[in-house]
Amino acid sequence: MASIFNALNIGYSGLKTSQVAIDTVGHNIANAENPNYTRQRTVIAPNEPLNTVPGDIGLGAKITEIVRIHDEFVYKRLKDSSTDNEYNQFRMDTMDEVSSYFPEIDKNGIYNAMQDYFNAWNDFSKNTDDSALKINLAQNTRTFTATIRDTYEQIRSVQTSIDDQLKTAVDEINRLGRQIAEINVRINTHEAGGQHANDLRDQRDKLELVLSKLVDIAVSKGDLRPDTTVDRNLVESGDAYHLSIGGSSFVDGPTFHPIFFEKPKGGEFGQIYYQRQDYAKFDITDYIHGGKVGAILSLRDGDIQTTLDELDSFASSLAMFTNNLYAAHATTRMESGVTVEGDVALDNLDLPIKNGSFYVKVYDIDGNEVAKREIAITPASTLDGIADQIGTQNIDDNQDNVDDNDVDDFLNATVANGKFTLSLEDGYEAQGYTFAIEEADAENPTLFAGALGLQRFFDGTDASSIRLDRTLDDNPTKIGGNAAPIAGDNRVANMMLELQYDKIDFYQPANTKEHYSSDTLSGFFRMSVTNVADTTAAIHSAAETSESLLNAVVNEFDSISKVDIDEELTNLMKYQTGYSASAKVITTIDQMIQTLLGIKQ
Repeated sequence: MASIFNALNIGYSGLKTSQVAIDTVGHNIANAENPNYTRQRTVIAPNEPLNTVPGDIGLGAKITEIVRIHDEFVYKRLKDSSTDNEYNQFRMDTMDEVSSYFPEIDKNGIYNAMQDYFNAWNDFSKNTDDSALKINLAQNTRTFTATIRDTYEQIRSVQTSIDDQLKTAVDEINRLGRQIAEINVRINTHEAGGQHANDLRDQRDKLELVLSKLVDIAVSKGDLRPDTTVDRNLVESGDAYHLSIGGSSFVDGPTFHPIFFEKPKGGEFGQIYYQRQDYAKFDITDYIHGGKVGAILSLRDGDIQTTLDELDSFASSLAMFTNNLYAAHATTRMESGVTVEGDVALDNLDLPIKNGSFYVKVYDIDGNEVAKREIAITPASTLDGIADQIGTQNIDDNQDNVDDNDVDDFLNATVANGKFTLSLEDGYEAQGYTFAIEEADAENPTLFAGALGLQRFFDGTDASSIRLDRTLDDNPTKIGGNAAPIAGDNRVANMMLELQYDKIDFYQPANTKEHYSSDTLSGFFRMSVTNVADTTAAIHSAAETSESLLNAVVNEFDSISKVDIDEELTNLMKYQTGYSASAKVITTIDQMIQTLLGIKQ
C-alpha cells in the first residue's frame, strides 16, 4: 500500500539519479580535451512499481548502468588506418632522406663525379706521358670513388639507424603488451560484479591504438554488445580478449607473451622472434607487414637494401671492367686480388668469368710485341689448367720454329696460396721485358683479368671499398695509358674512354655470376637513381592517401565518441532542472508530513 514515505523515497531517488547524471556530465566535461577519452552516458530506468488497485504506483527512478558511447567497428577502422598511415609516413620520411643522398640535379654526386672522371681520361688519352695529366686523373678518380663510398655509407647508416630503431620498437611493443595484460586483470575484476569499467577500457584502447602504430595487430574481444536503446552507435566489445602479432598470441586475457629482437648467428641485422610457453622460439619477421616495425623491415630488407645492392653492382662492374681493360697495360707482375682454388672448374667459382679467349702478350724494352698466345676458357677450365696453357712449352707462338721466344719462355704462371700469379721468368725483368693481357674479342670479354683483379686500376670490389689502386694512389705517375711500353701509345686510355659508352654486364649480388642487367655505366646509375625517385614518389602518394583516410576515420570516431561541450552543457541544465524538481518534491512531502503532525497536535 502506498504511503507518504514512498513519495519521500521517490523524491530521494530523483535526487540521487540526477546527482549521478550530473557527475557523469561533469566527468565528460573534465575530459573533453583528452583525446583518448570516450564520452559516457547514464542509463536511467524506473524502479519496480507498487502493484495496487486501481493501478501501479511508481517508486521513482534508478541508474541501471553508465556506458561509454563506443563503436568497436569504427574503432577497428581507426586502428587499421593508424597502422597504414604510420607505415607510409615512416617510409616516406626515410626514403626522403635516402633520396637526398643522390643530389644529381645539383651538379653534385656520383653521376657528375663520373663525368669528371671520364673527362680526365679523355685529357689523359691525348698525352699519356704527361705526369700532370696523370695526377689530374688520379685526383678525379679519388673524388669519384670517394663519392661512391660516401653515398653508400650514408645510405648504409640510414639502414643501420632504422635497425637500431627496430630494437627500440620491439621493447616498446613489449611494454605496451604488458600494460594491456595488467589492465585486462583490472577490467575482469571490476566487471565481475556486472559494472562497466569504462575508464579502464579507454586506457586499454589507448594502448591498443599506440600499439597499432608500431605494428599490425589482430584483436579479438569476444561477442560484441550493441545497444541502440542507449545510442545508435553503441557497439561495445565483449569480455574476452586476445591480441596477436604476426599470427602469434601476444596478449591472451591477463597473460602476456613477449616477442624479442635478436641477431641470428652470422646475421647482419636483428630478427623478431616469438617464444612459446615451452620456450620454443621461431622467427616471425616475415609475418609483420604494417606499422612502424613493418615499415622498418620493408625498408631495411627491401628498398634500402635494393639501393645498396645496386650501388654495389655499379661499383663492382666499374672496377671489374676497368681492371679488365687495364690488364692490357704492360707490367712485370700480376697477382689476383681474390682468393681462388686452382683445381676448381670456373663454372663452380662464383666469379663472372665467361667463355671465350684472351691474349697474353710479351713486349721487349722497345715496346715490340715479341710473343702472343691465345688462352681459351670454357666452363670446365680450371685456373691450374689456364696456368698450364700459359706455361705449355710445345707451342710455337711466333710460328718461327724458334724454341726460346714463346710466351712460356718469358712467363711463369702459378696458382699457390689462393693466388693466381703471372710473372716474368728470372732475368727478363732486368732486360726491360713486360707483358699484358688483352681480350681476344673486346665486345664479348671473358673478364678473366678483371674478375680476378690481376692488374688493378681500382682496388675494392663493391661500393664500400672501391678506390684508386694503392700503388697508383701513392704515386700517380705510375698510371699507364699505354698498352705497349712506348711513348705515344694511348690504346689503354682510349679503351677506358670508350668504356663509358659500352654496354656492360652488372651482377647482383656484386662479384658473383648472377647476372642482373646490361647497360652503360651512366645508364645503370640513372636507372638506380630513377628507382629511388619513383619509389619515393609512390610512397608520397600512398602517405597522402593514408593520411586522408585516417583523418576521415578520426572524424567519424570523434563524432561518435568525443565529448561535445554543447551537448554536455544541455544535459547539465536538464539534469540540474531534474535535481531541482526532485528537491521540490521532497520539500512538498516534508510540508505534507508537517501538516499531518500538526493534525495530531
